[in-house]
Amino acid sequence: MKLVTAGGVAAILITVFGWDLLKGYLTKEKLAAYRPPTVAVTTLKAAQSEWTTRISAFGQITASEGVNVTPQIAGQVRSIHFRSGDLVEAGDLLVQLDDQLEQDELQSDEAKVRLSQLNTDRYAKLVTENSAAKATLDRVQAELVSDQAAAHATKTKIDYLAIKAPFSGRLSIREVNLGDFVQPGTTLVNLQDTSVLFVDFSLPESYLPLLQNGLKATVDSEARPDKNYNAIVVAISAQVDPNSRNIDIRAQIQDPGKKLSPGMYVSVTLETKEVTKVFALPDVAISYSLYGDSVFVVSDPTSDSSDSSDSSKTKEYTVTQKYVDVFDKQDSKVAITKGISAGDQIITSNQQQLSKKTIITVNNSVKLDQNAVTGQ
Repeated sequence: MKLVTAGGVAAILITVFGWDLLKGYLTKEKLAAYRPPTVAVTTLKAAQSEWTTRISAFGQITASEGVNVTPQIAGQVRSIHFRSGDLVEAGDLLVQLDDQLEQDELQSDEAKVRLSQLNTDRYAKLVTENSAAKATLDRVQAELVSDQAAAHATKTKIDYLAIKAPFSGRLSIREVNLGDFVQPGTTLVNLQDTSVLFVDFSLPESYLPLLQNGLKATVDSEARPDKNYNAIVVAISAQVDPNSRNIDIRAQIQDPGKKLSPGMYVSVTLETKEVTKVFALPDVAISYSLYGDSVFVVSDPTSDSSDSSDSSKTKEYTVTQKYVDVFDKQDSKVAITKGISAGDQIITSNQQQLSKKTIITVNNSVKLDQNAVTGQ
């Protein structure tokens, strides 16, 4: 009985442990024979090209001349000589303030001038005849000058009450009504000379070495999404803003159609003269992470693919991940300065499925738009 029991226990142990060994062996064989599915990718051959540095910013359209027309002295609006949106010439009368009191004062001043002139002429004759003192002539001559200055001041005041256009341009919406009593500084209407338009924008001071007059810029407006406007840098501020550390720039816009208006918010792309040799790749080829930006590069063919004599069989390759230095970005293009070499086959799709051991096949039947890569 003891022998039978011992034999039974031994048989059970051999069966259990033998099955575990067999299962481990079979699993190992399966894992050794397992081959992950290949990933189909598209590629692009890396080649160096010249990259022009472009700087993006936001700006505002400004007219060559623009002003809020305001009175210089207080008065009541007697008449309005324009309509909202009118085109006016320099010197056109816009608003007339009540000047009746000033006109009466001018008549009084002119009468005093005439009297002072008569007194001056009279005493000048008497002095030549030694019938009056020279001091008396000096006094009446001083009174003449004083009366003439008072009359001139009154004329100037009357001229100030006739508010005129300081330059030619287009008027905005009227902001005054008949009978209003306006104070100095009260806006009557806005006037803009849109014959020449500028775009004003700011850039960080780090870009200062790249800035110079004559640089070309492109202006885009959401109000005119179907058209880009060309501009030329005409002025760079003489100092950097001490608060924002930005420098102000002005570019003149070439807008023959007069489609832009002062005050519009626009985006500006400034083209500098800095040219760098880079590898220009589509943005989709870059894998961005906190550990560094990288690309996947086609490496050596697999052993099965290299040993195969069947030319119709799709070749399979391994991949290598290379970390790169991103120099600049423009739209959907990225400039790479370090990390890859000329001739590298850069993978441009399905990077999320790739790792160092992934087997790939290359399918470039759908070509990338080369103009989108080279920036042409």
